[in-house]
Amino acid sequence: MSDTITIPGYSADNRNPGVYFALDNSKANTATAARRVLIIAGMLASGTAASGIAELSLGATDAASKYGVGSQAARAVSWYRAIDTQGEVWVMGLSDDPSAVAATGSFTIAGTASASGTLSLYIGDQLVSTLVTAGDTAATVAGNVVASAQAISGLAVTMAVDGTNAGKVNVTALNKGLAGNDTLLSVSLLGTAGGQSVPAGLSVAIAQMAGGTANPTALAGALASMGERVYDLVIHPYTDSGSLTALKTALASRWSAMSQLYGHAITAYRGTYGQATAFGLTQNDPHATIMPISDSASDPLRWAAEIGAQVALSMRANPAIPITALALNVMPPSDAGRFTFDERNSLLHDGLSTHRIGDDGTVTIERLITTYQKNAAGQPDNSYLGIETMMQATVCLQDMAAYLAQTCLGAILVADGAKISAGTKVMTAQLVGKQCVARYRWQAAQFWVQNPDNFAANIVAQNVGNGVVKLSMPYDFAGQLWIIAGTAQFVKS
Repeated sequence: MSDTITIPGYSADNRNPGVYFALDNSKANTATAARRVLIIAGMLASGTAASGIAELSLGATDAASKYGVGSQAARAVSWYRAIDTQGEVWVMGLSDDPSAVAATGSFTIAGTASASGTLSLYIGDQLVSTLVTAGDTAATVAGNVVASAQAISGLAVTMAVDGTNAGKVNVTALNKGLAGNDTLLSVSLLGTAGGQSVPAGLSVAIAQMAGGTANPTALAGALASMGERVYDLVIHPYTDSGSLTALKTALASRWSAMSQLYGHAITAYRGTYGQATAFGLTQNDPHATIMPISDSASDPLRWAAEIGAQVALSMRANPAIPITALALNVMPPSDAGRFTFDERNSLLHDGLSTHRIGDDGTVTIERLITTYQKNAAGQPDNSYLGIETMMQATVCLQDMAAYLAQTCLGAILVADGAKISAGTKVMTAQLVGKQCVARYRWQAAQFWVQNPDNFAANIVAQNVGNGVVKLSMPYDFAGQLWIIAGTAQFVKS
């Protein structure tokens, strides 16, 4: 009788009586790929981490130690963790570019307080609250503002009284570079309805943050150092063309068949509707999502971190679920800065994502799309429109690859039609195709994909020689319900 069953570790020469069992896990693997997020952002010289090297994050306190208190990287971790408390997060801190200049701005206080009160200044969405007593001069108030700022841990800027104008408070970004220009300075941001107003007798003039130059030119090299670790999402603060090109190139390479590392970049863009539209039209990357935030007081990196956290949560739950109506902790744009329905629809045709604002000021994700708009021939192409498509592709292809590696690799490959005895580690291209169909049906049961019968009828598996089986898999990702439209047809009796 022929022996067709292979038992790992059992010797066919054994003559000792007994019962010998080996444990075979090839049919039992239900593990899924690790879901990871990578935050890339600026670090400070006070940080202990090595610049350009990704490290597993142990939380906000750990990030403050590794990347510096108030650094972009430390703040991003804190914002991310406020939403996603359990996902695996890695951080790559980048030192400021040697040629970079820090953004600066100022608050200029004038007058003498005629009544006591509280001066509410904002660095982004972070409140610097200063007690004012009747009779305080501008110089006194300015000095107290600096003292109040120094008592706040994690502020993204330094604040100091100007050397020639004692009523002026100079504000300087901790991290040098272009991103510092996006930090908004405000006074009494919540208005009288929120209990904030400038104390009587005083006035405050604001010079917004500006002059920051040069984002890290080391970004491209740092991206190359990511190696073969898979990151589903890459959250970052950069919207300059050099940085976006570096990210586009790196992620395109990681999506190649020879890499299968995947990854999708998320950031936010500060600007008016007109500026956002012009910016969006210059983008064309299936592996990038950018949210325009208008004049929201919250930092663009905070938007990116919180959006990334919501995407990560949704991806772990089911990558096909529409990422919409998910709340962020950011401050909404002003009434004048909010995008209208028509403007949001236009942004969605210009490669940019959209958000909505509730009556209570809560900001929610409306729709996340990629910036991909045209194919290589320059023609309109909506194949990679929704971020959900990219998340489904990531999960499905990782899952299929792991399944085929477990069930097929390491087998003898013979021609289709060959007789194969049960229990032998032998495959044909046709059998590989059947394994694909079986896994696709499982993916369909998770609602990641649809139409498994069509997949089974149209998959092509070819043995092309030299131990290579090539597959053409007709994937049909599950769609998302975005619009319900109807007519209310009424009658009168």
